[in-house]
Amino acid sequence: MTAFPATARFVLTGPSGWIGQAMLDALARVLGGQLDGRVTAFASQARTMELPWGESLAVRALDAITPDDVADAHVIHLAYLTKEKADLLGDDAFDAANDAIDEALLAALRGAPAASLFVASSGAAALAERGDRHAYGMAKLRQEARFLDWAKAAGIPVIAGRIFNIAGPHINKLRSYAISDFALQAQEAGAIRIQAGVPVFRSYLHVEDLCALVLEAARRGIGRGTAIDLCGTEIVEMDDIAALVAAASQGSITIERGPVNFGQPSLYLGDATQTKVLAMELGIELRPLSVQVADTLTWLWGVTVPSKITLVKMAQ
Repeated sequence: MTAFPATARFVLTGPSGWIGQAMLDALARVLGGQLDGRVTAFASQARTMELPWGESLAVRALDAITPDDVADAHVIHLAYLTKEKADLLGDDAFDAANDAIDEALLAALRGAPAASLFVASSGAAALAERGDRHAYGMAKLRQEARFLDWAKAAGIPVIAGRIFNIAGPHINKLRSYAISDFALQAQEAGAIRIQAGVPVFRSYLHVEDLCALVLEAARRGIGRGTAIDLCGTEIVEMDDIAALVAAASQGSITIERGPVNFGQPSLYLGDATQTKVLAMELGIELRPLSVQVADTLTWLWGVTVPSKITLVKMAQ
């Protein structure tokens, strides 16, 4: 990524999640190794984050954000309650909490427009467009609309990116994601058990490529008038992911799976052409899945995993 001007400032909401921590790492790289007061972070509560390179980041409460904070800054909006919280809180409370998050930022933006805006939407919004009425996807659709409308009226470059599946460093909630769950199984049991009883198709975008797309678009003032999909260009089934993890593991890792109903495949896939076109416009080469898996395992295991792993099936 190209360096930003010395005067460039950034506002990041939701810095402690997977993408948030990867974004802080990416920002440090483009800012010469330190955030150095040029990144202002906001979360639900004020706290201090100790960053891996030894810097401390003061995180402010989002309800305290002001127009002065966002004025001429590149704003990266990641803060949002997760899908799991919708099931826990109920639809009304979930919607109210997320509306409050968005309104705090919008109120600041209305007072002093930013230099650019990225809004982290979700593939769930695409599912909502196709008829899935889950509260999370519906909330993401509304979020997209309110920020796209504001940016159009304000004349600010914006990208509302529907993020599907990602891989790479800073991964968290390890049992919730296939790559990390399979890696833990391989370490702990010497075997990977695929629980899915139907074909499950996914594609993955390297989290560092996601950050690069966001930051380079901001630097160059490139936006989109409608939400776009941010996803991988290689479609794989869970069996393929298990095979990649097994091939990268030391020793002989078996892969186990029960009966599969081939008549009801699960697809959570975005339009990869939208991601690829943006990457081409920005001059960013997207990393292949083998590198994404290797980088994820390197992060998890603390040892370098070769990136030239291939889809070789292990013993069933």
